[in-house]
Amino acid sequence: MSVMQSCYFTCHILRHMMHKITLQSSKILHRCHCERRIPALVHAAFSTSARRENLSQFFDDKENWGEETIKCGRPWHLDELRIKSNEDLHKLWYVLLKERNMLMTMEAEYTRQCELFPSPERVDKVEESMENILAIVDERNEAFSMLETGKSNKPEKRVVRNFLGLKYHRTPKEYAIPSFMNKFYRLTHAPYRSSMNMYINLYKEQKRRERMRELRREQKNMKMLEKKFPHLRESEKE
Repeated sequence: MSVMQSCYFTCHILRHMMHKITLQSSKILHRCHCERRIPALVHAAFSTSARRENLSQFFDDKENWGEETIKCGRPWHLDELRIKSNEDLHKLWYVLLKERNMLMTMEAEYTRQCELFPSPERVDKVEESMENILAIVDERNEAFSMLETGKSNKPEKRVVRNFLGLKYHRTPKEYAIPSFMNKFYRLTHAPYRSSMNMYINLYKEQKRRERMRELRREQKNMKMLEKKFPHLRESEKE
């Protein structure tokens, strides 16, 4: 079965399932209105995309099914996104999100059929555009924070110790669970004990010796160059 036939078959099954669910829902609502005398719902007008009663938005256009290459444009650049309003960026983000979902669906279908996905660079271009939008949003949030408070809205790095007791700079991040309940965090950030001071001092001494060894090596190379090229010393004095 080719990709085109598989997509047609999948769309037919999904259309049949959606029609069946719609009929069952309408029967349940009609029964509730009749028995409980629930007043009719008021429908408010709002703007939406093109009405589609199936899941065809998760699939590419039928004209591109079975094609080896598909023409596509370039990703959105930062300079182009900077001149757009927040509302336009919001709309563009959801357009790219739908495009990425469609491409991932088609890629999974082609992989299931053991066929090559045409123009796979489309996924990279969409992701690059989405990353550029996030960069522009960060720039605007940073500028707004600096204007209102005079401080950056980015979290400041702090000095913590890893499971070996060595210090390093870590940027705080948001997690679903707190640190005292996170087993992986507690494993990689064990509490510092005073018994580790001896090993930390030995580690610092080893690093100091490596720096001194590198410094001596550089000084030795400089002396060899001055001996081989004596005019370098005279040029430095001048």
